[in-house]
Amino acid sequence: MKAATYRNNFWNQPYVPYPNAATRRQVLDKMIDRLLIAASCIGIVAVVMFLLTMY
Repeated sequence: MKAATYRNNFWNQPYVPYPNAATRRQVLDKMIDRLLIAASCIGIVAVVMFLLTMY
C-alpha cells in the first residue's frame, strides 16, 4: 500500500514557525486585501473631489 505523501511547497509553509501561525499565502492574501482597500479609498476620495469641484 502506498503511503500518502504531502507536498509542502514554499507557499504552504508557515510565515513564522509558531503553532497556528499564518502561512505565506495567508499573509500575501491579507496584503492584497489591504492594497485593494487602499485603492478603493483613493478612488472614492477622487470621486468625491471631482463631485465637489463640479458643484
